[in-house]
Formats: sequence, C-alpha cells, structure tokens
Amino acid sequence: MTNFIRKNAILGLFLALASGCATSTAAAGDEAATGDALGPDAALDAGDGDAGLDAAALDGGASDAAAAPDGAAACPQAELLLDVAHGQGAGGSYAKPTLTGACTDSTFTATSNGMPFYTYVSMTPNALQPVNQSWTIPRNPTVAATTTAVPLLGQVGFTVAGLPFYGPTEATQPANQIYGDPVFNGLMDGCFGHTSPQEYHNHALAVKCLTAAALAVAEPWTLPDPAATEPSPIIGWALDGFAIYGPNACLDAACQQVVTVKSGYVKTGDPTTYAWKAYTYTAAPNDPTVLDACNGRVGPDGTYRYHATSGFPYILGCYKGTPVASGSGSGTGPGNPGTGGPSPCTTAADCTGKCGAAAGCGCESVAGGSLGCIPTCTTDGDCGATPDGKATTCKQGVCRP
Repeated sequence: MTNFIRKNAILGLFLALASGCATSTAAAGDEAATGDALGPDAALDAGDGDAGLDAAALDGGASDAAAAPDGAAACPQAELLLDVAHGQGAGGSYAKPTLTGACTDSTFTATSNGMPFYTYVSMTPNALQPVNQSWTIPRNPTVAATTTAVPLLGQVGFTVAGLPFYGPTEATQPANQIYGDPVFNGLMDGCFGHTSPQEYHNHALAVKCLTAAALAVAEPWTLPDPAATEPSPIIGWALDGFAIYGPNACLDAACQQVVTVKSGYVKTGDPTTYAWKAYTYTAAPNDPTVLDACNGRVGPDGTYRYHATSGFPYILGCYKGTPVASGSGSGTGPGNPGTGGPSPCTTAADCTGKCGAAAGCGCESVAGGSLGCIPTCTTDGDCGATPDGKATTCKQGVCRP
C-alpha cells in the first residue's frame, strides 16, 4: 500500500509538471530540417489533433535515485529510470550496469556506465565495455520554430535503462550497407541494440525490454508484447528533452480509447544502403494513428511526445525541439573527431585541409543534424592525429581516436 501511495503521489507530481510545460504544434507546412542531406524533407503535419495523456508514464519500476535531499529539486523524471542494479546483467564477467538521475529546476541529468542489464548478444565485431555516459536535457522542452535533422551517426537520446540510442542509419561498414537501416539489415539483438566502437546503443526500442518486468529475466525480448489496449509508458528521452513513449497511445485525457500509433514513412526503395533515400513520409492529418515526420504527436494535455514504432524511423525522424550536445560517451566519436568538433561545411569542397593529416575528408551529418568535416579512411594509414594531437585509427570508414 505504501508503494501504491508513493507511486500515485509521484504520478500527480509528474502530471502537474507536464501541465505546466504545454507546447504548441508547429504551423502547417513546417518542413523537416534539411541540414542532413539524407534526412527527411517531407512537410510536417501540424495539428494532428490526436490527443493522449499516456497515463502509464510511471510503469516500469523506478530507481530510488530520484529521492531529493533537502534543498534539491524534486525529480519525477528520475523516478522513471529503471533500477538496473536489480537486472540480470550482461552475463559472464561483464561489468554490472549503473544508472542514476537528478534534476535542477530546469534540467534533468541521467548518468550511467552504458551497460545493458540483460544478456549481451554479440551482433558486431565490436566489444562490449563500460562507457561513462551523462546526458543533461531540459525538463520543460519547447517546440522549435523549425525541426532539426537527426545525425546519420551518433547519439540522439537515451532510454530509461541508461542506454544511448542512435538514428535509423548504420555507419559505413559493411561497405555494401553504408548508412543503411540496421533493423532492416538484421544487425540488432532482441532489444534492438548492438555495439559500435564507442558504445552499446539502440536503433529501435521495444517496450518489453524497458519495464520492471524486464529486470527479472535474462532475455527480456522473449517476454510477450504489451497488450494493444495498454497505454505505453515513457521509455526514454530525446536530446531535445521530449519524452519517448511506446506505440500504444491514448486518444483522450481519460484514456478510454487506446490506439497503436504508426510511422508515416513508407518504404519506396531499398533500405540496405542510404536508408533515408528508401523511405518517403506522407502526412495523414485525418488519421490520429499516423505520427508526424519527427515520429511524434501532441497529447491531450498539449505536450509533444515521440513514439517508438515498429516501422522506420523507429524512434525519431527529426528533432521537434532544440537538441543539446550528445552524451559524454560519444565525445570523440563520428562528428566530433577532436576538441572543438568538426569544421562546418556544405559540400565536400568545403572540407579541403580541414581534417588534419587524414587522407580523406568528407562533409557528413554530425550530432545535432548539421554538416561537418569528418576524416574518412580505408586503412589506418589514411588517418593522422586529431586537432588536439590524439592518434587515430580507421574504424567503420572514419578516423577515430
């Protein structure tokens, strides 16, 4: 009974928080950002009109990390984090996962070691290892005047399990799948995660892998999917601060009607390579189950939220708000080869001499959706040092420290 009262008190606080930070939808005809040449360019559906306060926001078992000491800000977001210390772990001698959360009046910070709480299944040649991760996002995000493209490579947000997630494209290896759809190409484990040279991360999200029930089993992907009549909880946050729910959404404040929302992207090409060229977004303003081009919608409380879907782009199609810098775990990954980050560019010609001693230098999408000069390579011999003097080697077609 005590736990029930505590949960409902937290829910009341969370709903009060949500009602105080309502956001408006973008104006009709607002277009997806074109900073990423391969990103979505379809017009966003403005008032999709589909409302829904997904009342299951606190499902999934909260960590006690949110308890606020005297003088500290209450942190209902941290209450949504899974208590990963009670998970089964990755197995063998792998490090146990850690995850904490804290708030100020305006920000929410989650800190983890980037380890999955469930059995690790190797899907790439890259090793699983702990990576210090820390994300600080706004607690009261607002819809931006224009959307921002998600990066081709690198972090886009993080889950309630303290794991980063990327956009719907893979890196340049294998060469015949450059920037392809990793879900379509079968590169993901049962919870839609795998390792890169930097870290374990997701490209899609499964609700059954991100709830308290998942902590009790070694292979949560074997659990049954939640019933379609059960509203989905918050399972993560994008780097712009907006929450990500699962696919089951309420169409009214009382949640008397629950529907499974879906992506508006349709496969029109071969997603094996250059996935953004293989899917076309079509708005459906009269269908409340079809999400906007960013893979989100507005709930009945007026707040914007993303939904994880079974179809491309799986989590985010673009940022509806303004993204912050990605987590510390990828600080030297693609899009940030050295201190200060990459030089901005519009075409490859802008990158001449901008990648230090690297043999190649391409104009690629980087974290935040902009374009930057990235050292490219075929072998280690093509790579030099970063601007701050760190040696690099060729990994997945990019020179990395």
